[in-house]
Amino acid sequence: MAWVTACFNITIAYFIIIILSVNPKFPLGLKRNCGRIGAYMERTLTEATVKQIGQTVTLMGWVNALRTHGGVNFIDLRDRTGVVQVVGGRELKTLHPEDVVAVTGEVVKRDPTAFNPKINTGEVEVKLATFEVLSPAQTLPFPIDTDGRDIDEDLRLKYRYLDIRRPRLTKNLRLRFAVTQFIRHYLAQEGFVEVETPILTKTTPEGARDFIVPSRLQPGLFYALPQSPQQYKQLLMVAGLERYFQIARCFRDEDPRKDRAYGEFTQLDMELSFTDQAEILQLIETMFTQLVKDIFPAKHISPQPWPKLSHGEVIQKYGTDKPDLRQDQSNPDELAFAWIIDFPLFTEQSDTDYFHGSGQAKFAPSHHMFTAPHPDDIPLLDTDPTKVRGLQHDLVLNGFEVGGGSIRIHQRQIQEKVFDLIGFTQEQKAQFEHMLTAFTYGVPPHGGIAPGIDRLLMVLLAEPNLREVIAFPTTASGRTAVVEAPSAATTDQLAELNLEVKSRSYTSPYEHILDLLKTHQIKYQLYEHEPVYTSEDAMKIRGDVSLHQGAKALILQADKDFILLVVPGDCRADLDQLRTFLKAKRLVLASKDSVLKKTGLAVGAIPPFGSTLGLITYVDPRLADNQAIVFNAGRHDRSVKLAYRDFIKLEKPVIITA
Repeated sequence: MAWVTACFNITIAYFIIIILSVNPKFPLGLKRNCGRIGAYMERTLTEATVKQIGQTVTLMGWVNALRTHGGVNFIDLRDRTGVVQVVGGRELKTLHPEDVVAVTGEVVKRDPTAFNPKINTGEVEVKLATFEVLSPAQTLPFPIDTDGRDIDEDLRLKYRYLDIRRPRLTKNLRLRFAVTQFIRHYLAQEGFVEVETPILTKTTPEGARDFIVPSRLQPGLFYALPQSPQQYKQLLMVAGLERYFQIARCFRDEDPRKDRAYGEFTQLDMELSFTDQAEILQLIETMFTQLVKDIFPAKHISPQPWPKLSHGEVIQKYGTDKPDLRQDQSNPDELAFAWIIDFPLFTEQSDTDYFHGSGQAKFAPSHHMFTAPHPDDIPLLDTDPTKVRGLQHDLVLNGFEVGGGSIRIHQRQIQEKVFDLIGFTQEQKAQFEHMLTAFTYGVPPHGGIAPGIDRLLMVLLAEPNLREVIAFPTTASGRTAVVEAPSAATTDQLAELNLEVKSRSYTSPYEHILDLLKTHQIKYQLYEHEPVYTSEDAMKIRGDVSLHQGAKALILQADKDFILLVVPGDCRADLDQLRTFLKAKRLVLASKDSVLKKTGLAVGAIPPFGSTLGLITYVDPRLADNQAIVFNAGRHDRSVKLAYRDFIKLEKPVIITA
C-alpha cells in the first residue's frame, strides 16, 4: 500500500501546484515580472485607457515625445495600439525619445478644451505615479515622426528596425497582414487548400537566373531556390487537390526596379483543376473587389466589371500591355483594374530570353513554357507557331502588372512540342522529366494565376517602390542592409561544402577601385598628375577642388586592430573622439613601416576605400560637408573625384557619431 499512498500524495501535490499557479495572488502566478515597478502586474494597452477612467493602470511602451508646459511635463507613450498622454513632474525630464518605459498612474478624463481628436485616446490622460526605464535609447540616426521620404534610403534600410517604428511603415505592414489574412479566409471558403511547397528545389530554366545552394550531403550538387512554385502546383493538380493556394516566397536573381524587388518577393500562388480562363478571372475579380471594399474603403474601383482587353488591342491603342486606365491618373484613390488576354504564345527570342528559352531558337515563350495554346490554334504549332494564341491572362492595375497566369498544358505531347519550339536540348528537357512523367498518370485540365502581393500593395498604398511595403527589403544593389548580407563564408564552411572561392585578383588598390566604380556604374573624374605627398600639394595640382574636399585616409591602430579613418584634407583627426566611439583602450597612428607592411602602400597614397585593403573604414562626419570628394587612389600620381553620396553607397563605411 506504500506505493499507493506515495502516488496519492504526488497527485495531490501536483493539483495544488496547478491551482496555485493560476492564482494571481500566489508567487507562482503567471504575471509579468518587471522589476522595481512590481513583480506581478497587469499591463494595460494604451487604447484600453479610454474605458478605464478612474482606475490605476500600468502601461508599457516607447516614449514617443516629451513636452513641457507651464512647469508640467508630459510624455506621449506609444505601444502597438496607439499613443496616450502621461502627465508628471520633473522626473519625466530624465527620459529621452524612444526610451522603453513602464508607467503606472491613474487614468483621468481630460478637460474638454484639451481633447486631442488626432489620437484614439485624446479624451484621457494618465497621471503619473511611478515609472521605470526598462531600456534606454540612444539618439536615433534619423527622425521617425515624419514619413521618411526625404531620408537617404540606404540609411533607412540599414536601421530598418527603427524605420519600421515610423507610423507609415507600421501601417503598411499591418495592412499587408490584413490583406493576406483576407485572402486566406476568402479562398478557404471557396474550397481552396493552402499547401507549402519546397524552398530547396531543382534548378530549371524557367525565366530568370536561379539562386543556387550547394548540397553538403551530395558534394558537387546544388539546389535552387524556387522562382515560383509553378511546377509543384501543377503536380498538386495531378495529385487531385483540385484547388490550391499559397502565400509563396519566390526567388529570382534579376535586376531590381521600383516595381520589382531584387532576390525575393511574395505572391499569391493559385491553381485550379477542371477550370477555364473565365472562371479564374471571375474568382480574382470578385475577391479583389471585396478586398478593396473591406480593407481600403477610401479607394474606388472604376470601371466595373473589369474590362477584358486583347494584347494586340492595348499595344496598338496605348503602346504598352500595362495601360493605366484611370480617368484621373494623378488620383491614387482611383483603382482601374483590367485583364489583358489573347497574348501570342511565342515571341521572337532575343539575348534577354537566355534563361527563358534556349537562347538558340527562333521562339521564346511569351509567358512561360507551361502556358497552353488556344485549342483552335494547336495545328499551327506545326505550321506557323507565331500565329498561335496562348491562354495567358495578365492583371493590370493603374499601369502596373500585378498578376499573371494562364491555362496550363496538360498533355505530354504538347508540352514536348513547346520544348522543341523554344529550342530545348535533350539535356534541358531532361530537367523537366518529373513533370512529363506525371502527365502520363491522368492529369486534369488546370490553370491558375499568381498576383504579386508586394506590387499589389505598392499600388494600393500609392508607395513609390516595393521596398516601402516589405519589412526587410534588399537595397537597390542587392544587399540586405540591416544584417549586411550577402557576406563571406568561412574557410571551414567552404571546406565542408567542398567549395573553393576563386577571388578576382587585382594588381593594385587603384585597379580595384576603378573596377568597383565601373562595375557599379558610378560617375567619376580621373586625374593624372605629378606625384603629390600631402593634401596641400594635391589641392594645388588638382586645381578645381578645395582642401576640404580632399578625403585624407589614415591608417590607425586601435588596440590590436588596424582601421582606416577618412577626414577632410583641412581637418585634423580627433583621436579622442574616435577612441571613445570605438571604446578602444589605445588608438594611435600606424607607423610608415606598419602602413607599408599592412597595405603595400606608402603614406599619402592610401585611398579612402578600406574594403580594398581588408580594413574597416570610418568616416569623419565633416566629410559630408562636400557634395564631391577627391582622393589619391592608391597612387601618388592618380586621383579620383566622385560624389560623396556615391562613395558612401559603394564603401558603406561607419560614420563616426559623438
